[in-house]
Amino acid sequence: MITWNHARRGALQLFGHIHNNWRGSRNSINVGVDVWDFMAMTYDDVARRARKLLVNKHWLDVEHRRG
Repeated sequence: MITWNHARRGALQLFGHIHNNWRGSRNSINVGVDVWDFMAMTYDDVARRARKLLVNKHWLDVEHRRG
C-alpha cells in the first residue's frame, strides 16, 4: 500500500510478513524481524531506520500535488 489515511501528514505505516526482504520506504517500513537480524525494535528504532530508507519511487504518482 503506497498511501493511506494521514500518509501526507507524517504518518509512518508499519507492515510485516511479506515473504521477501524488502525493508520498505521512508514512510512505510517492514517491521518483520526477518529483515532486521531477528531483533525486536522499539518505535524509536523503527522511526530512525525509516528515515534512512529511500522515498517510495511511486510516492508522487499516487496523489496529486497541491500548490
